[in-house]
Amino acid sequence: MDSQPEHGVPKVLGLSIRASTLLAILLAGSFVIPLTLWFAGTGHSAIPELVALILFCLSYAWSNLSISKWQRCIQRLGQSPPVRSLLGPPPGDSDELLAWQWGRQFLYSLLAVALMMLHSE
Repeated sequence: MDSQPEHGVPKVLGLSIRASTLLAILLAGSFVIPLTLWFAGTGHSAIPELVALILFCLSYAWSNLSISKWQRCIQRLGQSPPVRSLLGPPPGDSDELLAWQWGRQFLYSLLAVALMMLHSE
């Protein structure tokens, strides 16, 4: 006999994922980035090091914003594989185009974070 999955489990799982995503964005925006910038200003005397750290923090914030917006667009579209919204030419539909643009922003932000990490070495 086939047992039907409970309908409450996906709803609870979705709520917990949204809550943890919101918590991560709030912590990054209100705690990690400002403290890093504050310590950077007090700990570094060289201006180029301070500028590099500020750029790293901005690219980190950019990646947090773009991944949350991309996730919302993907959820709104109801697509399960988000890779399709990254690869290939821009789609014709305006909602899919928005998801494609936020996915590209996320890729660019990851590239910026990686470049800033390589620069700081």
